[in-house]
Amino acid sequence: MNETPSHASSPVSASEGSQLAGGSVDVEQDDEDRRLVHCHLSRDDTGFEQLYRRHRERIFAVLVRMLRNREDALDATQDVFIKIHRGLDSFDPSGRFLTWAYRIATNHAIDRIRRKKVRKETALADQTVAGDSDLRTGRGTEVPVGSELERDEIARAVAIAVDDLGEAHRMVFTLHCYEGFSYGEIAAVLGIPVGTVMSRLYHARRKVRSALPTDWDPGGPSRSRGRSES
Repeated sequence: MNETPSHASSPVSASEGSQLAGGSVDVEQDDEDRRLVHCHLSRDDTGFEQLYRRHRERIFAVLVRMLRNREDALDATQDVFIKIHRGLDSFDPSGRFLTWAYRIATNHAIDRIRRKKVRKETALADQTVAGDSDLRTGRGTEVPVGSELERDEIARAVAIAVDDLGEAHRMVFTLHCYEGFSYGEIAAVLGIPVGTVMSRLYHARRKVRSALPTDWDPGGPSRSRGRSES
């Protein structure tokens, strides 16, 4: 467990229509995770090593956005996997390993934030929003040719806005918009009702949107002009 995650992963697209139904689930991935947990519990050291390799980037991506500092996130990723290693015998195989692991990661991030052990915050504009994302929500969209400068400017505005969100809203926004978690999965990770998830996400999106230029549109300048002229 001595390899370092290279960078925060790109946002994972999630279908809006599947959120209330629990979101899209990779059954094969979940089954493989359970198999690896079983290997670990059967004294096969390769089980945990493979779990670490499969999920370290996603855990790191969540932690870097929550802690807002890459070095803190690297340290926290190691701490989280130590906790996962120690707690695997308590994992319920009827559930999803990733949901369980994210719960450990978010709780660890909350503890670090509350203990005020996070070092000076670092700008994460280049890491928090992928180039092909709708920068108001973090979800994928096509970027018009010639809009790279606008995209970079919006990315920085989004990064600042997300950075300014309160702890609870930032975590919901991160899990949903960057990691593709459904409302139900976020509720399970954070231990809150689905209605609370929806409310926090609504307010987080509204604050992020308010930080962007009023004439900006994910479809590009020409699309905005077309609507204003109609």
